[in-house]
Amino acid sequence: MLNKTLIILLAFCSGLGYFVLELGYAVLGGLFVFTIFTRFSQRWRNVGKFAEMLLVYCGLSTLMNELGIAYPYSLVLILTGLMALIFYEGPEWSALYFGFGKTPSYFKMSLGAGIAMGALFGVWLYTDAAAIRNPVPAGWPLDVLVLMAVGFAFYIAIMEEIIFRSFLLERATAAAGKDAAIISQAMFYGMIFYRIPVSGSVAGVVVGTVLGLLMGWLVRKTDSIYLAVFVHFVVALIVFVELALLG
Repeated sequence: MLNKTLIILLAFCSGLGYFVLELGYAVLGGLFVFTIFTRFSQRWRNVGKFAEMLLVYCGLSTLMNELGIAYPYSLVLILTGLMALIFYEGPEWSALYFGFGKTPSYFKMSLGAGIAMGALFGVWLYTDAAAIRNPVPAGWPLDVLVLMAVGFAFYIAIMEEIIFRSFLLERATAAAGKDAAIISQAMFYGMIFYRIPVSGSVAGVVVGTVLGLLMGWLVRKTDSIYLAVFVHFVVALIVFVELALLG
């Protein structure tokens, strides 16, 4: 029970401090101290490994910001760093949810969930349109926009699902079980939406957290990451279209 509470609080406080309150270096310092005290303890080792993952994510994000590499372009470099960490001391490949599991059994439900989440994003974008900095270029040819939409959706889906619903979810599950893992990764993931220009608000955090919970639940039910990637792709594609229509 204590591990579950620690994992959830760690994810929430780290995400809140780093993405919402913008206390980047304070969060990095806190995560570093926490990791040192837990990572090499036999009792708290798995909790420390989860904190270590958050530390590396936030550390690489800070480095990318200092270099002027903004989200989402920074994701590929952050993923590269996390992959090095996972492959150096991580679990067997099967524990990272790259098997197919029960994917076919949940495909139709997942497609409906992706469309529903895309619609939820659309309602929120429409009601908060004045506060959004729309990244979709105006006046570009339709064929170019289609290629951009597909490429953007695929890139975001692959990068974020591997980081959050594979690496982070595995570390949290090893430390505190599947329920706490789904909640913790969704909380941390949702906080990112406060800083993203197109969704930088409390409402964005709520929608992002709901998306994170849905993706985590899908991975748990199917024991696979592929449907989560598919749903994320559908949602991102719908959001791109919605942003194009908003102008």
